[in-house]
Amino acid sequence: MSTPEDEATAHLLVAAAFHDAAAAADERGDPTVGDFSRAVLRQFEEHQRLEGALYGIVMKYALEHASAPEMAALQRWMAKVAGP
Repeated sequence: MSTPEDEATAHLLVAAAFHDAAAAADERGDPTVGDFSRAVLRQFEEHQRLEGALYGIVMKYALEHASAPEMAALQRWMAKVAGP
């Protein structure tokens, strides 16, 4: 079962994943990916959900950057938003 703390942790990981993707794209001079990442982040902030494969992007980011408890929180939150 997902808790409010799980949701907060997941939201931070989503924000970090797409912020970092935008920054990396900007460094590479790739405005398309940077703009897309910022648009995803804006949509997430507005609707508090992602679509399809975007969850996988966050999971990949978390595998590289999150602690074990943060990963567990993200997984609980994803299970909640994905439904049964």
